[in-house]
Amino acid sequence: YDVKHAVAEGGSSWVNGLDVLKSHIRCIDIKDFVWAKKDGKWREEIVPLGEGMVDFKTYFARLKQYGISGPMSVHYEYPLGGAETGKKQLTMPPDDVLAAMKRDLQTLQKLLKEAALAE
Repeated sequence: YDVKHAVAEGGSSWVNGLDVLKSHIRCIDIKDFVWAKKDGKWREEIVPLGEGMVDFKTYFARLKQYGISGPMSVHYEYPLGGAETGKKQLTMPPDDVLAAMKRDLQTLQKLLKEAALAE
């Protein structure tokens, strides 16, 4: 279940979608976003975890309530010097890429602990 896409496409009704799909969810995708206006059009902009519009606290509380578990995949799709698209020649230092990824994992760990989904 990709909560970022659920929020982007369904606004706050993602909770209803999760409720309907809960017995079919086998994988959890994690990423965050904001709406940004570019060239006069609103577009999704992927951002580091916790900096966007996804209500992870409610999301993880629902996962716990419904007993949903399984593999969790963190998607690093925001600008990371090309690493986000698999480029081998990066436009930012690799240490900065790793630091950004580490911050996302720390944010995720904090959110999971707050929801009593991790120790």
